[in-house]
Amino acid sequence: MRVPAVLTACVLVLACLACPAGSAAQGRKELRVGITGVPAAIDPAAALEGATPLIARQVFDTLVAYREGSTEIEPALATRWAVSRDGLVWTFTLRDGVRFHDASPLTAGEVAASFQRQLAADAAGAAWAALLRGRPGVVKEVRAVDARTVQFTLVQPYAPLLTVLAHPGLAVARASTGLDGATRLAGSGPYRIVDATAGRIAVEAVPGYWGGPPRMERIVFLEVATDENAEAEFDARALDIWFPPGPPRRTVGALSSPGLRVGYLAFQTEKEPFSRKKIRHAVAAALDPAVIGGALDNAAVPLPSFLPAGVWARRRA
Repeated sequence: MRVPAVLTACVLVLACLACPAGSAAQGRKELRVGITGVPAAIDPAAALEGATPLIARQVFDTLVAYREGSTEIEPALATRWAVSRDGLVWTFTLRDGVRFHDASPLTAGEVAASFQRQLAADAAGAAWAALLRGRPGVVKEVRAVDARTVQFTLVQPYAPLLTVLAHPGLAVARASTGLDGATRLAGSGPYRIVDATAGRIAVEAVPGYWGGPPRMERIVFLEVATDENAEAEFDARALDIWFPPGPPRRTVGALSSPGLRVGYLAFQTEKEPFSRKKIRHAVAAALDPAVIGGALDNAAVPLPSFLPAGVWARRRA
């Protein structure tokens, strides 16, 4: 199971993702994950917040991916890329032999169509606008140069493009129309959706996945709204992991890892009183990070630098 770097948060765990020998999840080769807000359908275009990015990350692949535990970029559907000297044209070479879950081959045309679907003005998803400075934002065009090459043309240089393209909200999906006229999306990720009902989505490992077999054969995402519900499910051995919306009430078995969300206070330095340096220093000195952390239910920790650990641009103070 792949957890995107953008979603690392406080996690209540009774069985780890690696599923050590002897665990219940290892014996049944199924992982049951509790989340808040199971979506009715999974569309990468809407995979911005909540549970959707977590599930989308298992079903859909991105052109590039975050290296485990960081925001460093590594190849995924694209094996290599290059950028023009003026920073306006990015060219990606696709991996050979990749297929969508409906058995269709991954081609540059399908990749371009996936991005153009999000680029369209009537697209329903929020990820494109949020990650690429609006819609169409910095992207002017996405086109297939040939069967294995995709080219992004930008309206202005955009340094974080690779980092943004690794977000599950910009994953590649193949759209098709069913007999009922509804649009269906096929991914190329390590898991395919096999069951989706109210409050429940089940995915199963795809044989021959290009990235190798995933850790579990099957993952079931279940709607679990509160700490009380989660504890009851754990006690009944019906749940292995829970991603709570906030800090869990029970700390036994709870794991926490730093996320990428940063909170800060900004001074308006062009107006009184914060135009005066001594005032800014006085306010900064009066702030107690420990007290602020307690007010946030210990869900936040002070940063030694402006950016959290794992971010490629971080520099220690």
